Amino acid sequence: MRAAFRLVPGWFGRNHQVKWAVPLAIIACAIVLGDLVANQDWLYVGVLVGAFVALLWPVEIALGFYTFLLPFDSIAVLGESKSGTTVNWVVGALAGVALLATGVLMKRLDAPPKAARIWVSLMLWSLITVVWSLQPQAGIRQVPTIISLGLLYVLAVSWRVTKKQFDVLTWFTIGGGCVASLYVIYLDVTGVTWFQLGRASLLVGGRETNPDLMSTVLMLPLSLAIAGFVTASGWLQKTVFLGITAAIGSAVFLSLSRAALIAVAVIFAVFLIRLGLNRRIITVLSALLLGLVAMPSKFFSRIAEALPSGGAGRLDIWSGGVSVLKRYWLTGTGLNNFPVAYNEFAGQGHMFEGYGRGSHNMYLNVLCELGIVGFVLLIAGLVAHLRSVQRLRSLLGKIPVQVVGLEAACWAMLVLSFFADDQWSKAFWLDWTLLLMAVKVAEKTIEAPSGKTSSG
Repeated sequence: MRAAFRLVPGWFGRNHQVKWAVPLAIIACAIVLGDLVANQDWLYVGVLVGAFVALLWPVEIALGFYTFLLPFDSIAVLGESKSGTTVNWVVGALAGVALLATGVLMKRLDAPPKAARIWVSLMLWSLITVVWSLQPQAGIRQVPTIISLGLLYVLAVSWRVTKKQFDVLTWFTIGGGCVASLYVIYLDVTGVTWFQLGRASLLVGGRETNPDLMSTVLMLPLSLAIAGFVTASGWLQKTVFLGITAAIGSAVFLSLSRAALIAVAVIFAVFLIRLGLNRRIITVLSALLLGLVAMPSKFFSRIAEALPSGGAGRLDIWSGGVSVLKRYWLTGTGLNNFPVAYNEFAGQGHMFEGYGRGSHNMYLNVLCELGIVGFVLLIAGLVAHLRSVQRLRSLLGKIPVQVVGLEAACWAMLVLSFFADDQWSKAFWLDWTLLLMAVKVAEKTIEAPSGKTSSG
């Protein structure tokens, strides 16, 4: 049994308080597992085994599967209905419990960084606004999402992650994006598209992912795949990363998302600014441009429709949103209450886009719902996250390519947020979570003794 504990360094010797509790817990789990197998309760068997594995490898397995499954979030729903609790929500909860349990027992939790403390303040302020919201019930429905996102975010950025663990985590992230993209391409080739409108997306069993949401989620694995190609050492690694980049890029283009096209351009802009005219960046960019040229005519016709359609009605919605802002800019309408306030000003644009519409702009949404205090906290948090990268540059003299890839994904998310309410989406929080984790890993190389690196 002592050998089993070597899977988790430091449990013996440093943690005498759990020396006897852990073996007893393992024996109890074995008894419960045997009973479940005997009764063929395979779902609970999977949950129990998953929980045990997550405790052994909280970052690599628990958080890794969370990132891997994120592109499938809309279609991987528990039960037979088209909406409800997703598989990834369960995996995220499991990851949070594993990070907390192992972080406390193994003393792997640090104090949250400044950027995290600012965004915790933003979350708390969001919850407080429910008190004076126009329709409190609407805000209350959003509370579980905010709490779950916030807890996982704080635990992940506070965990003392090693480079080896983080590298495995990035592989899970890239792998999930690659698998999802290949499936999207397959569906498009076979003529299966989103509501049969010619826009490729993830669809299964009557469940469909909005193409704009899918392309947003794919920005992170795309950017990490580009970073992987830049740092690849052999021809095999280069080929693999280039193929993954091409697959993810093709899926993004086939979604016909105009905002995603701008976001891809932003990713390359960040790489070029940070790394200069790197030959490998030019290679990836050329490959994606060739894929862009090969896109079907419907892609270019949709691009041409952007201005005449007012951004699919967004300009008309924003017109009503500005009126909401003028009235509620100080205290806000309250969490998740933009659609409620919008009803009063619907139809102020050139076209009537209906009642109860979302703002389709994160910055406008935060200003309207959370007021000036919430907006200041949002911007302060964003600036603090990005400044952590600049601080890393001043310490190292350069920014590691992996961090550049995550920074590029974050800038892409900021652009995409001009066209969607992303502030409480899993993709939005995952980008900033991984950025802070990567910065922490890079900072460890500075703290490590000369000639040694902290690689786990």
